[in-house]
Amino acid sequence: MPMKAMVILHNTRNEEIVKGLNEATSEVAPDRFSTTDNILQLFGLCLLLIIILIAAYYTSKFVGRYKLGQFKDSNIKIIEAYKISTNKMLQIVKITNKYIVLGISKDQITYITELDESEVIAHDTYEGEKQSFRQIFEKIKGKKE
Repeated sequence: MPMKAMVILHNTRNEEIVKGLNEATSEVAPDRFSTTDNILQLFGLCLLLIIILIAAYYTSKFVGRYKLGQFKDSNIKIIEAYKISTNKMLQIVKITNKYIVLGISKDQITYITELDESEVIAHDTYEGEKQSFRQIFEKIKGKKE
């Protein structure tokens, strides 16, 4: 007999717990989601994405102009770089009026030699000339044909 009484108490306790959980979940979760709520949430997320993309665009533009201004009046310019392997490259660097060839790897930079100005071939691009993407693409396309 005491066993039945214990089971009854146990079952009553479980029902109270389940009832309490059901009441708690019904207060937290809405009864149903409407289509307009879903559309508004989607619209809000798209708007947020557009705002983030615009902010990233203007930030990268600002940083690019800032870095270009730093290197414009610099005494050190990279004339040409040639990649030998994944972590190794040769660079021709102009420091004031001297042209120096450097070997650059992951862990070190090695001085190789100094070049005369007559040995260095200048490129066709000018610093003051602004080219559109289409012009640059046409030049590259013309070289491959």
